[in-house]
Amino acid sequence: MRAFASDLDRTLIYSNKLMKQFSEEDFQLIETLEGKEISYISNKTKGLLHTINKEMHFIPVTTRTIEQYRRISLFQDEIVPEYVVTSNGGHILRNGEILQDWSDHIKSCLEKCLPLDDFVNKLESLVKGNWIERIRDADHLFVYLIIKRDEVPSEELTRLFDWAREQGWQPSLQGRKLYFVPAPVNKWNAVDYLKKELSLTYIHTAGDSLLDYDLIQNGDDGYAPAHGEVLETYPDLRRTKQSGMKASEEIIESILGQLASHSTL
Repeated sequence: MRAFASDLDRTLIYSNKLMKQFSEEDFQLIETLEGKEISYISNKTKGLLHTINKEMHFIPVTTRTIEQYRRISLFQDEIVPEYVVTSNGGHILRNGEILQDWSDHIKSCLEKCLPLDDFVNKLESLVKGNWIERIRDADHLFVYLIIKRDEVPSEELTRLFDWAREQGWQPSLQGRKLYFVPAPVNKWNAVDYLKKELSLTYIHTAGDSLLDYDLIQNGDDGYAPAHGEVLETYPDLRRTKQSGMKASEEIIESILGQLASHSTL
């Protein structure tokens, strides 16, 4: 049994800032928040995902919290995966319900890490300047900062990244969001758990950020979109030829092409 375990934002779905180069007939709105348009998917990607979801397990693997994932109407109403990994691997949903065994496992692992509140307090003491707008708790598993991207000194960012890694926390800068995630809360760990539970024999994976590195690297067939942040640190990962929405189409077409070739053998 095969699966496609994929990151969502900037891998399969995109914000309105990245849609300006495309015609409105090429994509559709799939997420709103308080009347504001948030995310879109290309019509072609949506059609290809319908096929993927019929042919294999489609497993969204997102840094979004459960609440943020549920805002995406496409995955609640049209393409409804049986399994979803949220909170960067901190939770697994089966038919919309939390797999408590996995959540309990993560909590026990986090007992060995620097506690979240202590991490945030220390982080705040290290930050100089006023480039942080807000600090948000994600399911009390990790934190992300809403920042003024243009005002962040590159030297300070490097220093914070190095410090975070010394604490066993993975940093990732994605647009105006700066994530800090403890090592046990890892997307691949959750997917690997599902691999064993579902007896999956081959997993296609995709992601764009540093938080997706293990997912891409450990998958049997891993992809990074050409615009991906992860490629700045790991340039040897398999990358798409296309960027943006075209990258998501390229990834899924490649997977379906492999599936077709395999079925004719």
